[in-house]
Order: sequence, then C-alpha cells, then structure tokens
Amino acid sequence: MSAAHGLSSINCTSCGAGLSVLGGGRVQSHVCGYCGAVLDTQDNYKILDNIGKRDHPASPITIGMTLKYEGVEFTVIGTLGIMERYGGRTWRWVEHQVFSPTHGYLWLNVENGQITFTRKVRDYNMGHWLSPSTVERAETPPRRSYKGQVYKYYETSVTQIEFMEGEFNWVPKLGEKKQVVSLLGPDAMLGLVKSSREREAELTKLMDRDAVAKDMGFDVGALGPAQKHPLQPYKAMAEEGLLRKVLAWTAIASIVLGLLFMIMGGRTVLDTPRATLAELPESYSFEVTNRSQLSRVRLESNLQNAWGVFAVEVLGPDGNPVVAAQRAISYYSGSSGGESWSEGSRNASFRFRPEATGTHTIRLERAEGGNAADSFSVSVRVSQGKPTAFWMFVLAAIAGLGWLYVAGRRAMHNSVRFAGSDWHDED
Repeated sequence: MSAAHGLSSINCTSCGAGLSVLGGGRVQSHVCGYCGAVLDTQDNYKILDNIGKRDHPASPITIGMTLKYEGVEFTVIGTLGIMERYGGRTWRWVEHQVFSPTHGYLWLNVENGQITFTRKVRDYNMGHWLSPSTVERAETPPRRSYKGQVYKYYETSVTQIEFMEGEFNWVPKLGEKKQVVSLLGPDAMLGLVKSSREREAELTKLMDRDAVAKDMGFDVGALGPAQKHPLQPYKAMAEEGLLRKVLAWTAIASIVLGLLFMIMGGRTVLDTPRATLAELPESYSFEVTNRSQLSRVRLESNLQNAWGVFAVEVLGPDGNPVVAAQRAISYYSGSSGGESWSEGSRNASFRFRPEATGTHTIRLERAEGGNAADSFSVSVRVSQGKPTAFWMFVLAAIAGLGWLYVAGRRAMHNSVRFAGSDWHDED
C-alpha cells in the first residue's frame, strides 16, 4: 500500500485513525494528526517515528482546503509549525504545504496576520549563492538578480520545525533546521535556503488576505490583525506618474520664467543724462501709462573708489509722494600681489507700483558720501511694465515641494520596507 496507488484515504498504521490522501505520488511521509506517527508513504505506511500528540499552531487554514492561485488550484496537504530564536526573542509562524497535480508542491505561509506564497525556483544561478559569511564580510547590503529584478539583502534566519501534520514530499523531523538568507525585491522575497539535505532558492510573494480567506472559506478575522510586511505593495496616488511630471515641469518652468522676469526691464520711460554731485538735486518728469505692473527706478554711476547714498522721491500726477527710497552705491577696485580685485557695484535700483497713470516727477539728491568736488556722476532710468518674478518663484517652491512629497512617498515606502532588516551600517 502506497500513496502511488491512487488512494483517497488510509488508516494510520499506528492508531487506526482515518487519514486523507491528497498529495500525489511524490509524497514521502504522512504525519498522523491524531497520534503523531510519522509514516513512510513509499513503504506501506511503515512507522518511521512518532512525535506524539502536540498542540496545533494557530492557523485558520486546515488540511483539505483548496486555493486557486494564478489560475491553478492547490490543495493543502500538510502543516508545519516553524520557530526562530534570536537575541532572546522567539518568532513563530505556520507553513502549509500545498499540492497541484500540474504545478507540484509549494507553500502557503501564515505569519503576523499575513499570508504569503512560496515556490522553489529551479532556474536561479546557484553560482551567485549568498552565504551568511559573505554577508558578514560585505560593506554594503549584498544584491542578487533573478529574471531581471534586483534583490537587496534583508535578513539571515535559522528556523526549525516544532510541529508537523499531514503529507510532505520529504520526511520532516522535529527540530530540523534550515538557514535562510533573504533578499527583498520590488514585489517578492528571494530566499537562499540551506538545509541538511540541499541548497535551494525560493521566491515568496505576499497574497491578498481577504481574497485568500474568501476563496478558502474562512473568516479573515481568524488571521488576526495584519502587521506591516516588507512585501506590502506601494499604494500609489491617482495618476501619480503624471502628477510627478507635471509638478517637476511646473517648478522648472516657473524658475525659468522668474529668471526671465528678473532680466526683463520693461519699457523705458525716462533715461536721463548723468548729473554730477554739484548739479544735484535734480528733478525729472516721465509719463506712466501702465499702473497694473511694476515700474523700476535704476541709478547708474561712474564712481571709482568712492561711495554715496542717494535719496529718491517719486511724486504722482497729483503731486503727492508715491514712493521714497535711499540707495547706497559703492565701488572699489585695485590690484594686490599681481592680481586685480573689485567689490561693490556702480548701480542700484528699486521697484514701485504706480497708483495712477499720467505725468510723474522723480527727484534725486545726494544724502551722504562724496562731495561736490568729486568727479563721478549719476543718471536715472525709469521703466514701466516690469514683470514681477516673486510669484513665479513662489509657484516654483510650491511645485517643488509637491514633487518632493509625491516622490518622497515612494522613497519613504521603500525605507519602511527595509525597517525590519537585520543589516546595520557600521560607523
């Protein structure tokens, strides 16, 4: 009598309890859930061992349940309780072996309220194996590639079996250990597994727990609260890619326009000849036809190794002051050690918004610095329709912050994904 004979059930050769046969001809062992006998399915269900009656680990998934995954129906045939100890802490979870006549033996895992699906990958390049000792010697988290995806080192664990029930495609033993080096990819975990029997590569994906519960027929609440999982998918905003591009181009365009507005001087309505200090104060008239945009007053001088402070007052058509300002101009230059140097500027400017159109008057006088005998002179240029760059830079800042927020959401998500990694950069 063996599993290859197409039986649907057998009686335990130890206690006589009825056991379902679900796992196909490659099943090598069957652990009785009633007495704990470990039976050899390839040798007339001969008793190999007995683990005794043990407490079943918490999982709403039971042997015999079925699940459709990527269009393939799998049946749960076995259950393992897995434990890991490290640094004085203990973690436990449940791994269910599942079987499909067309796709063989895979694993459905329940841990921290989440469900993952694990399959062996036979086409991984074992020449790129990663051992814990290699990880220890690495200065940065090691990376490996599989099918065009890059996987970054996440953790190393040593697990052991503390419960088993049902059918398996090998003969498990209580306390059996395996070493797993896990690497996290965009949507899957690559596990490099070393046991006493062999080395294997596995790929694990996170499943939708609500969909699994509905498909398998149990209450999703039986899984308990779902804790954060490194494979948790990123929840993108609506049209996030388009939004990121729009914000980036808005920020760039706003900066370019702002710089252009700063360069643009508007239309010149007054350009006086230079007046010496002895000729000041002077008054000049100019016509304002655009009061919806800024006007700019620019003082230009030819001073050299000197300074001066000039008072400027603009009067509106009604003779009342529109704006009054003082601007300092200083310019010094020379040479030292064979090198020329200069500091300061020969020009100064300010902007104002006219209150009305019509003839305006600007009065220029020396407030401080220089004296009437100095040879330098000053001219006044007034332009109107000067575009303001301020709001362009405000828009650029808002768009830039928006882009940082949108782009930062994904970066933050990736950072959170690796929060549970055991890799620590050394200072």
